[in-house]
Amino acid sequence: MSQHPLTETLIRREAGVAIAVLSALLLSFLLFYYGGLSLCSAAAAGMTFGLIQAAAGYMYWYINSYISSIPGKVVMACLVLLVSLAGAFLALLLCGIEQPNHFLVQIPLMVVYGIFGWVILIMWYGQVVGKSQMTEVEQELKEAVTPSPEEEQISRISVKEGTQIHIVHVEELHYIQAYGDYVILITAKGRYIKEQTMKYFESHLPATFVRIHRSCIVNSEVIARVELFGKESYNVYLKDGSTLKASTTGYKFLKEKLSL
Repeated sequence: MSQHPLTETLIRREAGVAIAVLSALLLSFLLFYYGGLSLCSAAAAGMTFGLIQAAAGYMYWYINSYISSIPGKVVMACLVLLVSLAGAFLALLLCGIEQPNHFLVQIPLMVVYGIFGWVILIMWYGQVVGKSQMTEVEQELKEAVTPSPEEEQISRISVKEGTQIHIVHVEELHYIQAYGDYVILITAKGRYIKEQTMKYFESHLPATFVRIHRSCIVNSEVIARVELFGKESYNVYLKDGSTLKASTTGYKFLKEKLSL
């Protein structure tokens, strides 16, 4: 779960609390000045409504990713408004409001105020998420352009099999297949199971190797031909007679590698 943007720094925490309190005070003033409520009643209703809205807005960050549809967001906003209105009504009852009809008059003002604040909060959350995603994309691009010292090319692979350790030279590899949390190294001499990820080999093998499928990396030096198979897949035939499947994306990478 990502950290809440209001708790990332001390300044944001203080600013968030200040905005919540000032928002509730502003609503209290509007209820007093335009709504005709007494100062005590306006303060009680405005502070209760505003603080419930603030608490719901804070919690909304943690469930925002689970509510992707617009109708879902609208339903969520309506539920928060209803709870906030109920809280404000209870606050007025505790203050001894004589005529409940006075509360009905205040509902349009509180609803408009609540919707306005909720829209601003959702827009800000969206902006924060957008900046975060952009930062991640920029970081990925930077990592893709800047080679990491940890991603040096390998020339041989050691494979432990029982009490034996096999040394597989990269030029001997025909292809690599995913096998759960392991990979299978296929050579002319045999097959070897290695506890390593496809991502590791994709970034550490020489440029002659191409990932033609999410579960397969092939040595382009051993490819005999490539043929279209089906609508969006291709067959890659190797010189030893093996046949591999290539996805559309993998075929594009392979075309670039083979300069087709």
